[in-house]
Amino acid sequence: MFAYIIMKISNSVEIFMLHQLIKNKLPGILCLLALTACTVLASALVFPAQLSDSVTNEFGYVMQIVTYSAGSEGFLFTLFVLCLGVTWTLKGDSDIIEKGAQLTVQLFFLLVLSFAGKSLLKDITQSPRPYTELLAEYQVIKSPQYFYQLDQPLKDAAIDDVESLVSSWRTMHWHGEKDYSFPSGHTIFVAICVTFFGGLMVKSKQYFACITLVTWATSVAVSRLWLGMHRPVDLYGSMTFALMLYCIVPSHLVWLDSLIKKLPPPLR
Repeated sequence: MFAYIIMKISNSVEIFMLHQLIKNKLPGILCLLALTACTVLASALVFPAQLSDSVTNEFGYVMQIVTYSAGSEGFLFTLFVLCLGVTWTLKGDSDIIEKGAQLTVQLFFLLVLSFAGKSLLKDITQSPRPYTELLAEYQVIKSPQYFYQLDQPLKDAAIDDVESLVSSWRTMHWHGEKDYSFPSGHTIFVAICVTFFGGLMVKSKQYFACITLVTWATSVAVSRLWLGMHRPVDLYGSMTFALMLYCIVPSHLVWLDSLIKKLPPPLR
């Protein structure tokens, strides 16, 4: 009887905790679902991309800026802009220090785990990038898998061999990213941004900002397909991985509250 009561209490606590988790993170999850739906529709229009097609400088430049905004070239600037928007939203809040600290730690863990997980998954799956299929089609390499057996200079040489057939707006990115395809690091980043920042935007009723965020994230995903860097499955896998991290990483840490309370009044 006693064990039965304990089990019932335990189940009730688990249901309550699950309910609180869903309630707290549902806005971010819905934003990610919106991104997924937009990406599915866009992928049907863009993929497979004709990588040997000519590209205007204007369109190539736009694709470059979009993909850079979520890559090593510009993700810090993107984060700065998004964090600035969150700071503005919290402005005037009585417990801005506590909320800001919790959000900062949550975002930190999401980004660190996503970057580490991306690298691990690439090594495990070893999926060739789509542009290696083009290299094999033009008989520059034996097969897409063979590309990854080459050293860096030979990889660059293989890409150089199709420079006359493929726009430099694409090949310049191929030279910069010669690792494996699955999952897409750019898409993981935008998916994290959509769940984390998009969820906050929905909670503060900044719907236009949220729509803008989802639109930007979709354009990044599309740019990865257009460049020949990824397949749709890479994008969907990235979003699934980001969703798992978002659900696992806690949005509130009790120990952090205790730490903040120990700070001198001027700092809190």
